Amino acid sequence: MNIINLIFDMDGVLINSVDVQKAAFYGSYHEIVGDRNCPDFSEYMKHTGDSLPNIFRKMGLPVEMAEPYRRISSSAIDKIIINNEVIELIRYMKTKGSKVAICTGKDHYRTVDILKYYNIDDCFDVIIASDDITEPKPSAVPVLKAIEQLGVKKDSCIVIGDGYNDILSAKGAEVKVVLTLWYGDEGVPREADYTAETVKELENIICDIQQAGSLF
Repeated sequence: MNIINLIFDMDGVLINSVDVQKAAFYGSYHEIVGDRNCPDFSEYMKHTGDSLPNIFRKMGLPVEMAEPYRRISSSAIDKIIINNEVIELIRYMKTKGSKVAICTGKDHYRTVDILKYYNIDDCFDVIIASDDITEPKPSAVPVLKAIEQLGVKKDSCIVIGDGYNDILSAKGAEVKVVLTLWYGDEGVPREADYTAETVKELENIICDIQQAGSLF
């Protein structure tokens, strides 16, 4: 059977950290800007996958918000919810020979800190964080870098993410992509190759690809 290698986004796929992100967004705005004109959190969520400094620039906010955002997020690491169903699928796929990477807009330190805190760091062969590369998502660079470090062929990989930046990054790298919706539908354009509303649907997609023998 074909071996499929998996490249996961983190927030909204492997973990549910929306409450932590929201508190960090509003808290960092209050600390750095301090007025009552903070954009709605939904605007921030449209840019997830990109680096924090890039997100704040695109929103017209000061990049200085990144430091308190990271500090507030790190202090609430115990509030993050791990998607154990996805983790079980990853562990199963690894027993079948799959290699697994993370491509995230988080910085490397926070990513590793979360994985170690919840004892799931052994699930991932490669981590590509926004500060590991010159061009974060929506650029193709994170996905291409993950493939290179995994030491696998592009046509053996799929990207799994919940945001439009994940889709754009995968398509730029010419890699198939699954849009996940198990933490809700944020109105992401339906431009992915596959859509999974549940982890079971993702598992079925992977099985179908394996049985077909090719991603192309």
